[in-house]
Amino acid sequence: MLLVAGMLGATFVTAVRLEPARAQEPATRIDFARDVQPIFRQSCYGCHGPSQHLGGLRLDRRSDAMRGGTIAVIGPGNSAGSRLYLKLIGSDFGAQMPLTGTLKPEQVNTIKLWIDQGAQWPDEAANEAPLPPLDPAVRRLMSAALYGDLDTLRRLLDDGANPNARNHAGATALMWAVTDLERTTLLLDRGADPNAKSDDGRTPLLMASGRTGGAPVVRLLLDRGADINARASSFLGETNALTEAAYTGDAEIMRVLIDRGADPKASIGAIALAIPAQCPACAEMLLNAADKDRDKDALNMSALLIMPPFFDGTSLPTLLDRGADLEGRDAEGRTLLMLAASVDGAPTDMIQALIARGADVNATSKKGQTAVSLASLRGNTAVIDVLLKAGARSATVIPDAPVPPRLAPVPVRAAVERSLPLLQQNAISFREKSGCVSCHNNSLTAVAVAAARAKRIKVDESRANTEVERTAAYLSSWRERVLQGIGIAGDSDTIGYILFGLSALDFPPNEDTSAMARYLMRYQAADGHWRIIAHRPPIEASDLQVTTIAVRALQKYAPPADRPVYQAAIARAAAWIAQARPRTLEDRVFHVMGLAWTSASSELLRSATSALVAQQRADGGWSQLASLPSDAYATGQALFALKESGLIKPDDAAYAKGVQVLLRSQAADGSWHVRSRALPIQPFFESGFPYGHDQFVSAAATGWATAALASAIK
Repeated sequence: MLLVAGMLGATFVTAVRLEPARAQEPATRIDFARDVQPIFRQSCYGCHGPSQHLGGLRLDRRSDAMRGGTIAVIGPGNSAGSRLYLKLIGSDFGAQMPLTGTLKPEQVNTIKLWIDQGAQWPDEAANEAPLPPLDPAVRRLMSAALYGDLDTLRRLLDDGANPNARNHAGATALMWAVTDLERTTLLLDRGADPNAKSDDGRTPLLMASGRTGGAPVVRLLLDRGADINARASSFLGETNALTEAAYTGDAEIMRVLIDRGADPKASIGAIALAIPAQCPACAEMLLNAADKDRDKDALNMSALLIMPPFFDGTSLPTLLDRGADLEGRDAEGRTLLMLAASVDGAPTDMIQALIARGADVNATSKKGQTAVSLASLRGNTAVIDVLLKAGARSATVIPDAPVPPRLAPVPVRAAVERSLPLLQQNAISFREKSGCVSCHNNSLTAVAVAAARAKRIKVDESRANTEVERTAAYLSSWRERVLQGIGIAGDSDTIGYILFGLSALDFPPNEDTSAMARYLMRYQAADGHWRIIAHRPPIEASDLQVTTIAVRALQKYAPPADRPVYQAAIARAAAWIAQARPRTLEDRVFHVMGLAWTSASSELLRSATSALVAQQRADGGWSQLASLPSDAYATGQALFALKESGLIKPDDAAYAKGVQVLLRSQAADGSWHVRSRALPIQPFFESGFPYGHDQFVSAAATGWATAALASAIK
């Protein structure tokens, strides 16, 4: 079974297996207008808007085709990571495109060469005439709907503003107003169309249904004629109002929609979102609508989707009890048992239950992985004992990636100076190849650069400024979509990390950062926390982490006009952080930072800080899990959190011991190696950082370690 779901802009795809690249003869330079554009036109018939023949990819306009995400659509210089190329050569990312028939091999090779040569797309062929300035009256109306008060909005309408005027993204004021019942009512009373669609196909109802606490607005829109069956496409799938409500985990909205006639069976895939959303009532409504025989495939797909790398699988028994079976495999050939074994802290009773149901303990994936080999990435755990007792074969030892040579430890300042060039160059390389701004290669590099600047360590200011400019441009390219509830892949976690990196560099607030802050507000749970939407440890696996990062982002970038609303949101998050119970080191690190950043009581902060210090190993480092040895990722972020607490100084014994661990383990090129245990989502490509398949977590480790060392400099 192929796992593909692109719901709500949170792009979910399985890792893809790429064949080794064949040696290429020296190629002539590919010209876009002469060689590439005719193929695009043939493939999507001169499409205007997302092409169904290319799975929703838009190839008629450069800015849409070049937009980045977890997987770049084109990815200049990086065909191995290009969604367009991967969909042309196979079906690992859905049906092979175009649907009208595969391209000729020479056409596919032309596209590949064009991408690898940098995907030059000249202005004259971009199909993007400069947009005229938005009418000031429309701008004022949209701004009032977003951030203004009710009186301002009423006055503009009284003065003749058109409630159905659209901005350059096809959005109307009503779409922006759905966060507020009074503004929504006023616009509807003045004739706003409840079924207006943006250029991305979003309607006011879709946007309201995906917002926690949005039931009153959903009822109002339905009362005024909103189409309950409206759908919008994304790159890899569709969404409707029920799917939006499931992802948000709002049972009241779901009940309203079902009571008004929404068909739960038309949204059976939403089960995979409702269960991890920690909304049992949402899942129950959808499961009750499922026919065990007719909807078996949907249940099996949902069972796979709630497992890593998407979620942690803790609700798998619910789907098995409802009829899902053990036959499904993801695109890499991994079984439910294998996926369950790849969960950090997987409960042994879940592993035993799968074995009791007949799961094959020695099943192998396309790459030869087994449940034991995936579990062993977490060290010697009880899960391995259960698997071996059930007859599983021992795991084959996986050799480490080539490690750059180490030199004798250098002074702290020299170690930071050694790391910065690699980090800064790789941040640019990763962004250019992936088309996105990542937490591991970009945001944590920004944190390291900021820490170095604070200690007057020389950084490459040209590269630093370029990164800030490109990150700001990336946010700007996503602004209109984010305002419609279409998140950058990774959603609140990715957006929070991007803003965290910018805030470290003192990037000033603007309308783009305000839009990102508004998105974060959209998905805050009623109890104050944010939910991680993946299980890709250590970076994406902790609600405490994403909540703390979101708080930091709101503190810096909350829109001034709505400051009281955002302050209340921060207060709710602070209360949740204060009562949270950390389980992993990632939890403990962000618990300390969250308590420090929200000015928690000195008693709470001291207790959390002491608990983090207590996790220090005898060698002076910290480990991600109790079953793993200490490493630079865990040690670097632990030291950074201790510094943020204000209670531990760099010359304290615990900090000093951690610094020595980092100095001893740094490679000659300035990097640190950490082994990955996360199941990948992106296709593998070389970003320019060492360590092969371990490069992303190693880049993150190097960012944390460099920031921690810089903080130790007096």
